[in-house]
Amino acid sequence: MSFIEIKNLTVKIEDSVILENIDIEVNQGEIVSIVGPNGGGKTTLIKVLLGLYKPTSGTVLIDGKDPYYAIKNHMIGYLPQKSKQELDFPVSALDVVLFGLIGKNLSKKEKLDLALRYIEYVGMKGFEKKIFGRLSGGQQQRIMIARALVSDPKILILDEPSTGVDVVAQESFYEFIKRLNQERKMTIIMVSHDIGAVVSFSHKITGLNKRLHYFGPAKDFLTKENLQKLYSADVSLLIHSDECLTCQHFNPMMLEIRH
Repeated sequence: MSFIEIKNLTVKIEDSVILENIDIEVNQGEIVSIVGPNGGGKTTLIKVLLGLYKPTSGTVLIDGKDPYYAIKNHMIGYLPQKSKQELDFPVSALDVVLFGLIGKNLSKKEKLDLALRYIEYVGMKGFEKKIFGRLSGGQQQRIMIARALVSDPKILILDEPSTGVDVVAQESFYEFIKRLNQERKMTIIMVSHDIGAVVSFSHKITGLNKRLHYFGPAKDFLTKENLQKLYSADVSLLIHSDECLTCQHFNPMMLEIRH
């Protein structure tokens, strides 16, 4: 059995079909990126894995258990999309990481030690007392990853993690994700619009637009045929200049979509 197994998943909200007949299998230790157009059901799929939405039909198992069991037992770390309210909340970076230990049966000292350890792990030692909302986008991102990791989950789920982060911070973030996967053998599920970058380090790509238009090796995804099926439009690949240092490393591509 695969570590994450989704079979014949359909999700309806009111009278609208958001996801239809989705079949996905993820092995432990894989990085799987979910790409596709806005409104294609990417965040809905994440919410199903988090136990926030129930399937209308089909099954979702995480390590053979229901998603609710996985959440209750701290098997999943989650980095949501950035919200304005979150940025305005006047708490320290340390407090944000400690939020990730709510519900854990640990002493105050154990929680503090864990939070400090993960702040250091993500390269943010010395920022513990800084107000979270005053950190840069890249620094906030690292603190949020520390919060997601502090409960020692088996799976890390990231929803548009590079939104609002500059190019240099994005490159640093992707390097960290690769290191996290290699060092801890962590299963990582990531929603992203940054197709060129995620293809370079993901094991598998999920191309989602209500239905599953592609699921397979990342190295085989970037074809005009796959992209046209996924985006239901004429798609051109624009490769960045090799003069860009970040582009040399990740070979990112932009999509030009003509309706």
